[in-house]
Amino acid sequence: MYYQYTNVTKYYTELSEYEGLTWVNAPGTHVAKGELTTTLLHPNMLLEKTLHMSQPLSECKARLASIQSYRRQFVMVTKATVTSSKTVDFSFRGPLGFSARTVLLAVDSDSPDECAFESVGGNIDLMGLVNFTEIRPTCTEITLAVHYEIKSKLFAWLDRRLHFVDAFVNSELRSIRAHFEGIAAPYVEHAPVLPMFEAATA
Repeated sequence: MYYQYTNVTKYYTELSEYEGLTWVNAPGTHVAKGELTTTLLHPNMLLEKTLHMSQPLSECKARLASIQSYRRQFVMVTKATVTSSKTVDFSFRGPLGFSARTVLLAVDSDSPDECAFESVGGNIDLMGLVNFTEIRPTCTEITLAVHYEIKSKLFAWLDRRLHFVDAFVNSELRSIRAHFEGIAAPYVEHAPVLPMFEAATA
């Protein structure tokens, strides 16, 4: 179910009230202790990610806004191009041939420390909110909340079971943070999506 609001905070509040859902903690992939946490809202349509960056709030906002400067750091994003109309042509690849594509555009937010966005067209609906909070002068907490809906019933069903959108967001956040912090991205050994498709070993 998808609702469209220009006020993203109102959207998330009304979604949780309407659905009668509760937040549940899900196992997250951690960059390092306390640096990346995951919250998953059943039924796997709303993700919340929190990470900490060792830069002042204003610098974090400016660097994240400049997608062109770090787009080569993406792992599974196949396109992130800012157009002349200030929208972003966005696509990423997933398992079993899934390829998401859409156009992202900014929407109004109530706070100067929030950046809201939504999608137009494509095969996935997205609506998100990025919140910046100063923890210390040289430490900023970034919270990303994303509501998504895959239009393909097959891939939506697979995602509810395999959580590949959640894995995609974790992977990209790890890569971006490693780039901004000047550290090596941690090696992650990806488990096969469907073991039955793996070649048998003697």
